[in-house]
Amino acid sequence: MKSARTLALALCLTACSEHSSAAPAADAALPDAPALDAPAADAALPDAPAVDAPAAVDVPAPPPDPVRATAPLVRYVDPLIGTGGLGFGTGSAFPGPQRAFGLARPGPDTSNDRGDAPVFSHCAGYSYADTHVVGFSQLHMHGTGIVDHGALGFMPTIGMSAAKTRQRGRLERFRHERETAAAGYYRVAFEGSETVTEITATEHVALYRVTFPRGADGHLLFDVGHTLSDVRITEGEVEVDAAAGELRGRVRFAGGYSNRFGGVDAYWVARVSRPLARAGTWSDGVLTPAVNTQSGITVGAYVPVDTGADATVTVAIGLSLTDLAHARANLAAEAADLDFDRVRRESTASWESLLSRVQVEARGEPALKMLYSAVYHTLLMPTLASDADGAYRGVDKMVRRAEGFRYYTDLSLWDTYRTEHPWLTMVYPDYQRDFVRSIMAMGEVLGFYPRWPLGTGETGGMLGDCGALMVADTWLRGVRDYDVERAWGIARAGAFATPSRREALGEYLSLGYVPIEGRGSSASATMEYAYADGALSRMARGLGHAADAEVLAQRATSYRNLYDPAQRWMVGRHRDGRFAEMPRAESWQDYYSEGNAWQYLWFAPHDLGGLATLLGGRERFLARLDEMFELTFAARRTPLPDNYYWHGNEPDIHAPWIPSAFDDFAASSRYVDWVRTQRYTAGPDGIPGNDDAGTLSAWYVFAALGVFPIAGTEDWLLAAPSVTAAEVSLGGGRTLRVTAPEGGTGATTARSLRWGTETLAHPRLTQAQVGAGGTLSFELGR
Repeated sequence: MKSARTLALALCLTACSEHSSAAPAADAALPDAPALDAPAADAALPDAPAVDAPAAVDVPAPPPDPVRATAPLVRYVDPLIGTGGLGFGTGSAFPGPQRAFGLARPGPDTSNDRGDAPVFSHCAGYSYADTHVVGFSQLHMHGTGIVDHGALGFMPTIGMSAAKTRQRGRLERFRHERETAAAGYYRVAFEGSETVTEITATEHVALYRVTFPRGADGHLLFDVGHTLSDVRITEGEVEVDAAAGELRGRVRFAGGYSNRFGGVDAYWVARVSRPLARAGTWSDGVLTPAVNTQSGITVGAYVPVDTGADATVTVAIGLSLTDLAHARANLAAEAADLDFDRVRRESTASWESLLSRVQVEARGEPALKMLYSAVYHTLLMPTLASDADGAYRGVDKMVRRAEGFRYYTDLSLWDTYRTEHPWLTMVYPDYQRDFVRSIMAMGEVLGFYPRWPLGTGETGGMLGDCGALMVADTWLRGVRDYDVERAWGIARAGAFATPSRREALGEYLSLGYVPIEGRGSSASATMEYAYADGALSRMARGLGHAADAEVLAQRATSYRNLYDPAQRWMVGRHRDGRFAEMPRAESWQDYYSEGNAWQYLWFAPHDLGGLATLLGGRERFLARLDEMFELTFAARRTPLPDNYYWHGNEPDIHAPWIPSAFDDFAASSRYVDWVRTQRYTAGPDGIPGNDDAGTLSAWYVFAALGVFPIAGTEDWLLAAPSVTAAEVSLGGGRTLRVTAPEGGTGATTARSLRWGTETLAHPRLTQAQVGAGGTLSFELGR
């Protein structure tokens, strides 16, 4: 049994925290199976004896009629979806404005009326259940299970005192009825002071428009010591330069992950649409109106605002992870005019352009709201780290210049390689190309691909060789306009020798698995390494590296070494070959990472045919999978991790789609529909766990479209969609069209599946088909 402290830690770290020679080769990801055998639409039911009329029952309401999304599509986006939830169902969504993947993520940091903000519900600084705003910080993450960033607090306040240099001394009450969150815009009116704060953003600049009550003693606070829960400030500087008309500074923060490499330096330069002559500073709670410069961990500056003639003031804060000069240059390049309305219009237009690549028809406005909010959430992280001129500070803290690409950081790769990056590769390839080039730049410094780079460092968070798997998946899906051989070389280096992101690589190679004594989460690590090897084997084969491909294909079956036929589970093994004794399949064990035996039983997405053989063949395999879902359907939902299928975390999120790999479209459709309707909503609790930088949102978009990529392969599995029609732009004049007149009705059987004019024999597609574009038609029944 885990202690209360361990449980609390687990809550806040939800991420983001025998050989079978007869089994198929590793590159045979999907098994051969008989043709899809759909029943005739008019098949008669057998006669049955007469029975007494049943008691009256409630008849489900008919599904809403289809509604086609119309411009502006931004009206369907609700950034507050996923900002609430309980325990492991917390979405940790970021509600503030930003540009797609922008550095500037200004937004509210909230708490209860005592200033308390529990770690596990405030990873993005904001919780929908809160009642007070603590301040607005400029850097956040989206959907993570660990707290980091939250740098440089900004807060409007009425009156100034030493108490207001502390976060708890300046709490402002708010209500959601007086809060607006939209793509590129946020607004909140404080209940006590009646001060209104509006926020928008460019890629590197946070813009605020504050309206005080007329005649109020308005002040603007710039708090270098502002933090989120579980984040420490280790260094800080602030300077007021009235002659230059700017405030500037630096803050080094060390959060749950950035603390692992000594923290991140964030640089800022602010301009205010009012004179700074009366501005002052503070240090350690002491106001120093005559001092322009302070350094320390609890320092800041304040600017009095004359509200007699004009109660509205605009603030622009330029940001950089490189140095102060680049923060200033970013501000000059993107918002020198301090024109809040212009920046808001441009931000809205940018989001509209990105959202317009997905055109759908679905059953009712709530369905459209959920889908477009999910698309929006897939476009928030990673984070742009290169400046307007291309300069960036790398994972070795050296300043470099991105030539021909833009450099990004904050990649939650253990999560995002599964759905987020395949989605971006498909619909937003220009961004995905730069994400690959960014981790290539990191890999050249590290000697291997990173797993969880954050800010200006590599955290090594979670486990596996996820960066290499993401690169391989991107290549397999056709985004290849970068130095492919160099990309392959970095992946190969980390897969075959140390230094490597694969801890216990030597024993994985010698034993065929990572032993319990080799590292924590040893079974999960083994399965992650095998999965990465499967993806790399396909990439190697495509590049003509036949010998490497063969070795990696053999290593991709290493997960089989964890299957104990006596216990019928994947379990950890000791160095001497003994399997660990597992007392209960529903319990978390130290050899699993964020999951249990039920959730890791299916974790060989790259080799589903081999996995089915290992578990006794197709029928037994699918029966075992159905057992898990029936137990899931019957279980009571709690704030704790689900005991069986757990959609709130990543290792088993492909499981609902598995039956379609074996031609059981109806089972996949039933499982997918249950997850889609029972785990997602259009409210603050609408994401069933940490969104993990868009991972769960990307899953929802794929589920709505009825297609799902198996990352690291070229396979797409099908299930009944919830949209009735969709057009997804793939670029280059290519479009994926989906038609499903009965989509969203609960219909789960396929009367027919067609790709163009071709009737599909199996409920799946290849990457070559999807990548070329075409029309996928579902004729569904019950």
